[in-house]
Amino acid sequence: MRRLTISLGVLLALIGAWTLYQRGCDRKLSDIDITGGAITVRNQTSEDWKNVRIWVNDYYSGTASEIRAGSFVREPVSRFVASQGQTLKSAAPITSVVVLGTTASGAPLRVAFGKPAWY
Repeated sequence: MRRLTISLGVLLALIGAWTLYQRGCDRKLSDIDITGGAITVRNQTSEDWKNVRIWVNDYYSGTASEIRAGSFVREPVSRFVASQGQTLKSAAPITSVVVLGTTASGAPLRVAFGKPAWY
């Protein structure tokens, strides 16, 4: 009887662990994440992104020649620069981020966070 109780407990523990594991795997990360004074852009598609330009608060931008499928780019906020050379301060509130570029098949790409006014 004791062996049956232990086996049943182990079985229930394995089922619980498997359920938690499956729930964790189903969670999708956000395409654009702003944490720790940095902006992370994730390409969660099956195509590479080319000629990528990242616009922050409509005026500050940064570029990446490519973000491969399934990978990401993470840059500190201070690396984004306006047209006249001003840099974005890490304490500044981020109201919008827009990612523009093309996919490997040539289709235009636009991923947005917040409410951009221009892009």
